[in-house]
Amino acid sequence: MAIPRSQSTVSVCGGGGGVLPALACPRAAVLLGFTSLLARDRRTIVLQNVGGRDTDEMFDDLLKKYGKVVYRGGDRKRPSAEADDDAESLSFAVTLAKVANEVKAADIRVLFVKPLVYWTRFFIIVTAFSRPQIDAIGSKIRDIAEQQFNKVASGDTKPNSWTLLDFGDVVVHIFLPQQRAFYNLEEFYGNATPIELPFDNQSPFRS
Repeated sequence: MAIPRSQSTVSVCGGGGGVLPALACPRAAVLLGFTSLLARDRRTIVLQNVGGRDTDEMFDDLLKKYGKVVYRGGDRKRPSAEADDDAESLSFAVTLAKVANEVKAADIRVLFVKPLVYWTRFFIIVTAFSRPQIDAIGSKIRDIAEQQFNKVASGDTKPNSWTLLDFGDVVVHIFLPQQRAFYNLEEFYGNATPIELPFDNQSPFRS
């Protein structure tokens, strides 16, 4: 989805710094409103509750207002459970990358971004060469995700020059070449860990 850099930018998505179009964060709309409100409410509640209500009550207030973006320590999963979830998400991401490869997507990259952002574990970034190909890649990915993993994506339903499919733990970005070079997510999330894929990647340029 072609968006001028001067519009819809957000710098709270993680990564290497700078600004990034809000579409790179599927929860960007929530983040934009939540970040300032949470910071203000945290200050207010902490100041009001020094020597007053306990920490659990403080976080209960935030949970009621904003949902489980903020959570108490007891809500965190055990490391072993987190590792299991990461492994499942990795298997899902690699499967979707294979699907994109079967539909002739080029320059396929899978990045482990969980240490950089709170809202997903993996990015899949691929290049397509036309809107019909974007549609074919997106449709095939949606079908396999639902049939094999019982997952349904939110995000774009029509092919755009930057099409995004958000499966929660895995977010798929399908770009036309010009938009991929312009937004350059790989550089923005330069600290993400690349995942080795079990197939040969096509060149990002047609021969």
